[in-house]
Amino acid sequence: MLNDLLAKFLWLFAATLHASYRYRYDGFENIKKAQKQSKHGNYLYALWHQQFLQGNLAQKDIPHVVMVSKSKDADLIAYTCKKLGFTACRGSSKKSGVNKGGKEAKQEMINLLKSGIAGAVTVDGPKGPARIPKAGIIDMAKKSGHPIIPYAAVPEKYWEFKSWDKFRLPKPFTRIMVIYGDPIFIPEETDYEEFDSIKTKLKNALDQAEEDCRTYFNEDFKRYSKHNFHKIF
Repeated sequence: MLNDLLAKFLWLFAATLHASYRYRYDGFENIKKAQKQSKHGNYLYALWHQQFLQGNLAQKDIPHVVMVSKSKDADLIAYTCKKLGFTACRGSSKKSGVNKGGKEAKQEMINLLKSGIAGAVTVDGPKGPARIPKAGIIDMAKKSGHPIIPYAAVPEKYWEFKSWDKFRLPKPFTRIMVIYGDPIFIPEETDYEEFDSIKTKLKNALDQAEEDCRTYFNEDFKRYSKHNFHKIF
């Protein structure tokens, strides 16, 4: 009962913040490119855990599949994801050699990706190390046929927390710049030995997208699209 009330409060809080933010988007051509060349007509966002909140809010009402922990605490996040229009696959990493459902959740997510739905993964989650991509998203892209889109959603003003990812909560009414980077295609025949070089490429692309977002605040922010994805396509 308490968890249900907390979940509803968290959603109301997130929705209120979302209504106050001023979003701008750039790089829609990269989404079109990914969809055109994808085996199943869609894409897989990669973003840093630090940008989890605004990254998801910026995609409100656009169907995505995401991975959320099975823990009770994560019930709050799963509820918010559902209200945003996302599908949450619930699972956690192995702990002390015990499978916590992560393998099954990952396979469920791959199956949903193959059905044509888009996906999103915080590539350094759930517990870090921060800003170091893990191999999971590369494996998902390889098996699903979805290209990876480096995705950044950067607020101009924010509060930064002392968490492992230095989580940033955008301040009310701040501007948020969203950039869709150039797609990274992972052919089905890609060898697992190549994953390390792909992780480096992905990290560099995410860092560059974040840096590019900051430069937009010093330019004519208004000239970039303020429309959501579903209004563009």
